[in-house]
Amino acid sequence: MRDPYVQLAQRYDAMAAAPGIRVLYREFRRALTAAAATHRIRPRVIVDLACGTGNTAIPWAGPRSRTVIGVDVSEAMLRVARGKSRRVRWLRQDLTDLTLDVSADAATCHFDALNHILDAKDLGRIFTNTSRLLRPGGLFLFDLNTRFFLEWLSTSEKLFHAGPDVFFASNAFDPRTGIATFNQLWFVKHGQRYRKMLVTVKERSFEDADLRAMLRSAGFHLERISVMRRLKGRPVRKLYVAVKRRE
Repeated sequence: MRDPYVQLAQRYDAMAAAPGIRVLYREFRRALTAAAATHRIRPRVIVDLACGTGNTAIPWAGPRSRTVIGVDVSEAMLRVARGKSRRVRWLRQDLTDLTLDVSADAATCHFDALNHILDAKDLGRIFTNTSRLLRPGGLFLFDLNTRFFLEWLSTSEKLFHAGPDVFFASNAFDPRTGIATFNQLWFVKHGQRYRKMLVTVKERSFEDADLRAMLRSAGFHLERISVMRRLKGRPVRKLYVAVKRRE
């Protein structure tokens, strides 16, 4: 299968350097720290799913007594991550076929990565696979874009700067399937000229009731849903905290 992020890997961190994105990184870290304190957990093993270039995994790799594992399907993204830290164990795996021989205290999956899962059955498999790698009482934190946000994005066309490059975002939303298609027309700087490339990404929204049922089936209790961002008074990004049930 062709690497879905091969064209974006070298430009991802330029996009992630935006102040609004950096704030989210801090909020993700605070959320796990708070959940661990609430449950009196000192995370010794943390698995960051869909880790990309490692920005959400690397900060956890400070204490030498802690094991941090970053998992992503994109070899191009992992290549960038490996160049940034050797303290994290980087693995290439598809989350629907995730097999890790670990007993983790916490798992994370951030930046709406799970919105990219378009089939509800595949998302259920990911929840089950994540449950298997966590010890009883372990934490699973992830965030998702809402349907409202995906619909709203379809009405918006914007030009973004990412370092020396620029891209034009044009989006569409299918109300029947709940799937948004994001088209990014990039102009990548090469010397005094720009090279054009088109990147297409799809996301799907999931309702809280469906997520709760899937998590329950996978052995989780959905403990908390927090609204991270609002637009026009309505939630556009939510953070979910799930706990693996103790048998």
